[in-house]
Amino acid sequence: MATLLSSIETQVRRHLLEPAALATPGSITVTPQGTSGATTWTYKLVALNATGTTEAGAASSTATGNATLDGTNYNRLTWTAVTDATGYWIYRTAAGGTPSTTGRIVVLGAVTTYDDQGAAGDSVAAPTTNTTGLTSPFWSSSELIDIMNRGIRDLWRDIVDLKSEHFLTVDTTNVSLAADTATMTGVPTDVHKIYSIEPLSNAEGETNENLRFEPLDMNHRWFKSARTKPDIDPKNDIIYYAITGAGAPTGSASTVIYVAPQVNSAVTLRFIYVPVLADVASGGNNPIPGESDNALIAWTVAFARAKEQEDRSIDANWLITYATEKQHLLQSLGLRQLQENTYVEALFQEFS
Repeated sequence: MATLLSSIETQVRRHLLEPAALATPGSITVTPQGTSGATTWTYKLVALNATGTTEAGAASSTATGNATLDGTNYNRLTWTAVTDATGYWIYRTAAGGTPSTTGRIVVLGAVTTYDDQGAAGDSVAAPTTNTTGLTSPFWSSSELIDIMNRGIRDLWRDIVDLKSEHFLTVDTTNVSLAADTATMTGVPTDVHKIYSIEPLSNAEGETNENLRFEPLDMNHRWFKSARTKPDIDPKNDIIYYAITGAGAPTGSASTVIYVAPQVNSAVTLRFIYVPVLADVASGGNNPIPGESDNALIAWTVAFARAKEQEDRSIDANWLITYATEKQHLLQSLGLRQLQENTYVEALFQEFS
Protein backbone atom coordinates (compact mmCIF):
# COMPACT_ATOMS: atom_id res chain seq x y z
CA MET A 1 0.00 0.00 0.00
CA ALA A 2 1.31 3.44 -0.91
CA THR A 3 2.36 5.73 1.93
CA LEU A 4 1.23 9.33 2.30
CA LEU A 5 4.08 11.84 2.21
CA SER A 6 2.68 13.28 5.44
CA SER A 7 3.26 9.90 7.11
CA ILE A 8 6.83 9.79 5.79
CA GLU A 9 7.30 13.33 7.13
CA THR A 10 6.25 12.10 10.58
CA GLN A 11 8.96 9.43 10.47
CA VAL A 12 11.52 11.96 9.24
CA ARG A 13 10.77 14.25 12.17
CA ARG A 14 11.48 11.44 14.62
CA HIS A 15 15.03 11.20 13.25
CA LEU A 16 15.34 14.98 13.39
CA LEU A 17 14.28 14.85 17.05
CA GLU A 18 11.36 17.10 16.24
CA PRO A 19 8.32 14.82 16.39
CA ALA A 20 5.08 15.73 14.69
CA ALA A 21 1.83 15.99 16.60
CA LEU A 22 0.35 12.73 17.88
CA ALA A 23 -2.72 11.29 16.21
CA THR A 24 -6.01 11.45 18.07
CA PRO A 25 -6.51 8.24 20.07
CA GLY A 26 -9.14 5.76 19.04
CA SER A 27 -12.01 4.68 21.25
CA ILE A 28 -11.59 2.51 24.36
CA THR A 29 -13.02 -1.00 24.59
CA VAL A 30 -14.88 -1.29 27.91
CA THR A 31 -15.33 -4.83 29.27
CA PRO A 32 -16.99 -5.38 32.68
CA GLN A 33 -15.23 -7.91 34.92
CA GLY A 34 -16.72 -9.82 37.83
CA THR A 35 -20.49 -9.50 38.28
CA SER A 36 -22.09 -7.50 35.50
CA GLY A 37 -25.11 -5.26 35.94
CA ALA A 38 -27.14 -2.60 34.19
CA THR A 39 -25.04 0.48 34.95
CA THR A 40 -23.62 2.70 32.20
CA TRP A 41 -20.01 3.83 32.41
CA THR A 42 -18.38 6.01 29.71
CA TYR A 43 -14.70 6.76 29.09
CA LYS A 44 -12.42 8.80 26.82
CA LEU A 45 -8.69 8.44 26.12
CA VAL A 46 -6.07 11.21 25.77
CA ALA A 47 -2.49 10.56 24.55
CA LEU A 48 0.50 12.67 25.58
CA ASN A 49 4.13 13.35 24.73
CA ALA A 50 6.78 15.75 26.01
CA THR A 51 5.10 18.66 24.24
CA GLY A 52 1.46 18.29 25.31
CA THR A 53 -1.71 16.25 25.02
CA THR A 54 -4.06 15.24 22.22
CA GLU A 55 -7.73 15.95 22.13
CA ALA A 56 -9.78 13.16 23.69
CA GLY A 57 -10.75 10.24 21.50
CA ALA A 58 -14.31 9.14 20.88
CA ALA A 59 -16.39 8.22 23.95
CA SER A 60 -16.84 4.52 24.67
CA SER A 61 -19.40 2.99 27.00
CA THR A 62 -20.69 -0.16 28.58
CA ALA A 63 -24.31 -0.50 29.63
CA THR A 64 -23.72 -3.72 31.58
CA GLY A 65 -21.34 -2.52 34.27
CA ASN A 66 -21.68 -3.22 37.96
CA ALA A 67 -23.28 -0.44 40.00
CA THR A 68 -20.26 -0.30 42.32
CA LEU A 69 -16.72 -0.54 41.00
CA ASP A 70 -14.17 -2.23 43.26
CA GLY A 71 -11.39 -4.80 43.17
CA THR A 72 -13.86 -7.59 42.32
CA ASN A 73 -16.32 -5.90 40.00
CA TYR A 74 -14.60 -3.43 37.69
CA ASN A 75 -14.32 -2.21 34.09
CA ARG A 76 -11.34 -3.38 32.05
CA LEU A 77 -10.31 -0.68 29.56
CA THR A 78 -8.16 -1.53 26.52
CA TRP A 79 -7.10 0.53 23.50
CA THR A 80 -4.75 0.67 20.52
CA ALA A 81 -1.44 2.41 21.18
CA VAL A 82 -0.90 5.84 19.61
CA THR A 83 2.39 5.99 17.73
CA ASP A 84 5.07 7.93 19.68
CA ALA A 85 2.81 8.51 22.68
CA THR A 86 4.71 8.44 25.98
CA GLY A 87 1.61 8.02 28.12
CA TYR A 88 -2.16 8.35 28.46
CA TRP A 89 -4.84 10.02 30.53
CA ILE A 90 -8.18 8.31 30.99
CA TYR A 91 -11.34 10.29 31.61
CA ARG A 92 -14.58 8.89 32.97
CA THR A 93 -17.24 11.08 31.37
CA ALA A 94 -20.38 9.31 32.63
CA ALA A 95 -20.72 7.47 35.95
CA GLY A 96 -23.99 5.67 36.61
CA GLY A 97 -23.00 4.24 39.97
CA THR A 98 -20.29 4.36 42.62
CA PRO A 99 -17.96 6.22 42.38
CA SER A 100 -20.08 9.03 40.98
CA THR A 101 -17.18 11.32 40.09
CA THR A 102 -16.15 12.11 36.52
CA GLY A 103 -13.04 13.64 34.97
CA ARG A 104 -9.50 12.30 34.77
CA ILE A 105 -9.18 9.10 36.79
CA VAL A 106 -5.58 8.04 36.06
CA VAL A 107 -2.27 9.06 34.49
CA LEU A 108 -0.53 6.15 32.73
CA GLY A 109 2.69 5.40 30.92
CA ALA A 110 2.96 3.73 27.51
CA VAL A 111 0.50 0.93 28.23
CA THR A 112 -2.69 -0.19 26.50
CA THR A 113 -4.86 -1.47 29.33
CA TYR A 114 -6.26 -0.23 32.67
CA ASP A 115 -8.74 -1.60 35.20
CA ASP A 116 -11.10 1.00 36.63
CA GLN A 117 -11.73 -0.36 40.14
CA GLY A 118 -13.42 2.76 41.38
CA ALA A 119 -10.77 5.46 40.87
CA ALA A 120 -11.99 8.95 41.73
CA GLY A 121 -12.30 11.56 38.98
CA ASP A 122 -10.96 15.11 39.23
CA SER A 123 -14.13 16.65 37.71
CA VAL A 124 -12.13 18.32 34.90
CA ALA A 125 -13.32 17.98 31.29
CA ALA A 126 -11.16 16.11 28.78
CA PRO A 127 -8.98 18.22 26.43
CA THR A 128 -10.56 19.28 23.15
CA THR A 129 -7.42 20.49 21.33
CA ASN A 130 -4.19 18.78 20.33
CA THR A 131 -1.08 20.42 21.80
CA THR A 132 1.41 17.61 21.10
CA GLY A 133 2.91 19.29 18.03
CA LEU A 134 5.63 21.92 17.97
CA THR A 135 4.38 25.50 17.75
CA SER A 136 7.50 26.70 15.90
CA PRO A 137 9.22 23.71 14.25
CA PHE A 138 12.77 24.22 13.01
CA TRP A 139 11.85 22.50 9.74
CA SER A 140 8.55 23.53 8.20
CA SER A 141 6.36 20.92 6.58
CA SER A 142 6.78 22.58 3.19
CA GLU A 143 10.59 22.36 3.51
CA LEU A 144 10.52 18.63 4.24
CA ILE A 145 7.98 17.85 1.50
CA ASP A 146 10.08 19.82 -1.01
CA ILE A 147 13.20 17.83 -0.06
CA MET A 148 11.18 14.63 -0.27
CA ASN A 149 10.04 15.46 -3.81
CA ARG A 150 13.66 15.92 -4.87
CA GLY A 151 14.37 12.47 -3.48
CA ILE A 152 11.40 11.06 -5.41
CA ARG A 153 12.81 12.47 -8.64
CA ASP A 154 16.27 11.10 -7.89
CA LEU A 155 14.86 7.60 -7.40
CA TRP A 156 12.56 7.98 -10.43
CA ARG A 157 15.47 8.75 -12.78
CA ASP A 158 17.33 5.55 -11.97
CA ILE A 159 14.19 3.40 -11.93
CA VAL A 160 13.33 4.63 -15.43
CA ASP A 161 16.84 3.65 -16.55
CA LEU A 162 16.12 0.06 -15.49
CA LYS A 163 13.88 -0.16 -18.59
CA SER A 164 11.36 -2.22 -16.61
CA GLU A 165 8.44 0.08 -17.49
CA HIS A 166 7.34 0.96 -13.95
CA PHE A 167 5.94 4.31 -15.07
CA LEU A 168 4.63 3.45 -18.54
CA THR A 169 1.59 5.43 -19.72
CA VAL A 170 -0.63 4.52 -22.69
CA ASP A 171 -2.38 7.48 -24.34
CA THR A 172 -5.04 6.55 -26.88
CA THR A 173 -6.92 9.84 -27.11
CA ASN A 174 -4.60 12.80 -27.62
CA VAL A 175 -1.85 12.11 -30.12
CA SER A 176 -2.39 12.02 -33.88
CA LEU A 177 -0.58 12.57 -37.16
CA ALA A 178 -2.41 15.04 -39.39
CA ALA A 179 -2.32 14.84 -43.17
CA ASP A 180 0.50 16.67 -44.94
CA THR A 181 2.44 17.59 -41.80
CA ALA A 182 5.91 16.71 -40.56
CA THR A 183 5.16 16.66 -36.81
CA MET A 184 2.73 14.89 -34.52
CA THR A 185 0.01 16.86 -32.74
CA GLY A 186 -1.37 16.44 -29.22
CA VAL A 187 1.92 15.22 -27.77
CA PRO A 188 1.57 15.24 -23.94
CA THR A 189 3.52 17.93 -22.10
CA ASP A 190 5.01 15.42 -19.63
CA VAL A 191 6.86 13.19 -22.13
CA HIS A 192 10.24 11.95 -20.90
CA LYS A 193 10.90 8.86 -23.05
CA ILE A 194 8.89 7.28 -25.87
CA TYR A 195 8.30 3.55 -25.56
CA SER A 196 6.25 2.94 -28.70
CA ILE A 197 4.02 4.68 -31.24
CA GLU A 198 1.35 2.70 -33.07
CA PRO A 199 -1.74 3.41 -35.15
CA LEU A 200 -4.79 3.01 -32.95
CA SER A 201 -6.25 0.61 -35.52
CA ASN A 202 -3.87 -1.21 -37.84
CA ALA A 203 -5.35 -4.70 -38.01
CA GLU A 204 -6.13 -6.41 -41.29
CA GLY A 205 -8.86 -4.65 -43.23
CA GLU A 206 -8.67 -1.42 -41.21
CA THR A 207 -7.74 2.07 -42.44
CA ASN A 208 -4.14 1.88 -41.23
CA GLU A 209 -3.56 -1.81 -41.91
CA ASN A 210 0.09 -2.83 -41.37
CA LEU A 211 1.24 0.76 -40.80
CA ARG A 212 4.31 0.86 -38.56
CA PHE A 213 6.19 3.62 -36.77
CA GLU A 214 9.89 3.15 -36.17
CA PRO A 215 12.33 5.44 -34.31
CA LEU A 216 15.28 6.73 -36.31
CA ASP A 217 17.78 9.58 -36.12
CA MET A 218 16.73 12.54 -38.24
CA ASN A 219 20.09 12.59 -40.01
CA HIS A 220 19.92 8.89 -40.94
CA ARG A 221 19.95 8.36 -44.70
CA TRP A 222 16.61 6.51 -44.56
CA PHE A 223 14.99 9.41 -42.69
CA LYS A 224 16.45 11.89 -45.18
CA SER A 225 15.18 9.82 -48.06
CA ALA A 226 11.70 9.50 -46.51
CA ARG A 227 11.46 13.28 -46.20
CA THR A 228 11.73 13.59 -49.97
CA LYS A 229 8.82 11.24 -50.66
CA PRO A 230 5.35 12.49 -51.57
CA ASP A 231 2.57 11.96 -49.02
CA ILE A 232 1.76 8.28 -48.61
CA ASP A 233 -1.43 6.34 -48.03
CA PRO A 234 -1.05 5.44 -44.31
CA LYS A 235 -1.13 1.65 -44.60
CA ASN A 236 1.32 -1.12 -45.46
CA ASP A 237 4.25 1.21 -44.94
CA ILE A 238 6.81 2.46 -42.41
CA ILE A 239 6.89 5.97 -40.93
CA TYR A 240 10.07 7.02 -39.17
CA TYR A 241 9.91 9.31 -36.16
CA ALA A 242 12.43 11.27 -34.09
CA ILE A 243 11.79 12.95 -30.76
CA THR A 244 13.44 16.38 -30.33
CA GLY A 245 13.51 19.15 -27.79
CA ALA A 246 14.47 19.32 -24.12
CA GLY A 247 11.34 17.50 -23.01
CA ALA A 248 9.34 17.88 -19.81
CA PRO A 249 9.29 19.69 -17.51
CA THR A 250 10.94 22.57 -19.38
CA GLY A 251 7.79 23.69 -21.20
CA SER A 252 4.62 22.61 -22.96
CA ALA A 253 6.11 23.02 -26.44
CA SER A 254 9.54 21.56 -25.69
CA THR A 255 8.87 18.11 -27.15
CA VAL A 256 8.45 17.89 -30.93
CA ILE A 257 8.18 14.58 -32.78
CA TYR A 258 9.14 14.73 -36.46
CA VAL A 259 8.00 12.11 -38.95
CA ALA A 260 8.83 11.06 -42.49
CA PRO A 261 7.30 10.41 -44.89
CA GLN A 262 4.14 12.47 -44.42
CA VAL A 263 0.67 10.96 -44.85
CA ASN A 264 -2.25 11.95 -47.07
CA SER A 265 -4.89 11.25 -44.37
CA ALA A 266 -4.86 11.65 -40.61
CA VAL A 267 -3.80 8.79 -38.32
CA THR A 268 -4.98 8.47 -34.71
CA LEU A 269 -2.23 7.04 -32.55
CA ARG A 270 -1.58 4.90 -29.52
CA PHE A 271 1.21 6.81 -27.80
CA ILE A 272 3.10 4.80 -25.17
CA TYR A 273 5.60 6.76 -23.12
CA VAL A 274 7.28 7.38 -19.77
CA PRO A 275 6.11 10.66 -18.19
CA VAL A 276 7.99 12.85 -15.74
CA LEU A 277 6.60 12.89 -12.21
CA ALA A 278 4.76 15.93 -10.95
CA ASP A 279 5.43 17.20 -7.44
CA VAL A 280 3.53 15.27 -4.77
CA ALA A 281 1.68 17.17 -2.05
CA SER A 282 1.78 16.25 1.62
CA GLY A 283 -1.53 14.41 1.28
CA GLY A 284 -0.38 12.49 -1.82
CA ASN A 285 1.06 9.01 -2.00
CA ASN A 286 4.72 8.11 -2.46
CA PRO A 287 4.82 7.21 -6.20
CA ILE A 288 8.05 5.21 -6.03
CA PRO A 289 7.47 1.42 -6.00
CA GLY A 290 9.42 -1.30 -4.22
CA GLU A 291 8.95 -0.31 -0.55
CA SER A 292 10.91 2.90 -1.01
CA ASP A 293 9.86 4.71 2.18
CA ASN A 294 13.17 4.08 3.96
CA ALA A 295 15.12 5.55 1.06
CA LEU A 296 12.99 8.70 1.10
CA ILE A 297 13.35 9.02 4.87
CA ALA A 298 17.15 8.80 4.62
CA TRP A 299 17.29 11.29 1.73
CA THR A 300 15.07 13.81 3.53
CA VAL A 301 16.92 13.60 6.84
CA ALA A 302 20.30 13.94 5.06
CA PHE A 303 19.32 17.12 3.22
CA ALA A 304 17.20 18.57 6.02
CA ARG A 305 20.10 18.40 8.48
CA ALA A 306 22.10 20.68 6.20
CA LYS A 307 20.03 23.48 7.71
CA GLU A 308 21.69 22.79 11.06
CA GLN A 309 25.21 23.09 9.68
CA GLU A 310 27.10 26.37 9.45
CA ASP A 311 28.37 25.42 6.00
CA ARG A 312 24.99 23.92 5.00
CA SER A 313 26.67 20.56 4.29
CA ILE A 314 24.53 17.47 3.80
CA ASP A 315 24.70 14.80 6.50
CA ALA A 316 27.16 12.26 5.07
CA ASN A 317 26.05 9.29 7.19
CA TRP A 318 22.41 9.64 6.24
CA LEU A 319 23.40 10.08 2.59
CA ILE A 320 25.30 6.77 2.77
CA THR A 321 22.19 5.17 4.24
CA TYR A 322 20.18 6.57 1.33
CA ALA A 323 22.68 5.22 -1.21
CA THR A 324 22.46 1.75 0.34
CA GLU A 325 18.66 1.79 0.38
CA LYS A 326 18.60 3.01 -3.21
CA GLN A 327 20.95 0.26 -4.37
CA HIS A 328 18.79 -2.43 -2.76
CA LEU A 329 15.67 -0.83 -4.23
CA LEU A 330 17.06 -0.82 -7.77
CA GLN A 331 18.17 -4.43 -7.42
CA SER A 332 14.69 -5.51 -6.37
CA LEU A 333 13.01 -3.57 -9.19
CA GLY A 334 15.36 -4.60 -11.98
CA LEU A 335 13.75 -7.84 -13.13
CA ARG A 336 9.96 -7.97 -13.18
CA GLN A 337 9.12 -10.91 -15.46
CA LEU A 338 10.64 -14.10 -14.13
CA GLN A 339 9.04 -16.66 -16.41
CA GLU A 340 11.53 -17.83 -19.02
CA ASN A 341 10.60 -17.92 -22.69
CA THR A 342 9.98 -21.36 -24.17
CA TYR A 343 11.97 -20.26 -27.22
CA VAL A 344 14.64 -17.71 -28.06
CA GLU A 345 15.11 -15.49 -31.08
CA ALA A 346 17.87 -16.45 -33.49
CA LEU A 347 20.69 -14.02 -34.14
CA PHE A 348 19.46 -11.14 -36.38
CA GLN A 349 15.97 -12.75 -36.57
CA GLU A 350 14.33 -9.41 -35.89
CA PHE A 351 16.02 -7.91 -38.96
CA SER A 352 15.14 -10.68 -41.42
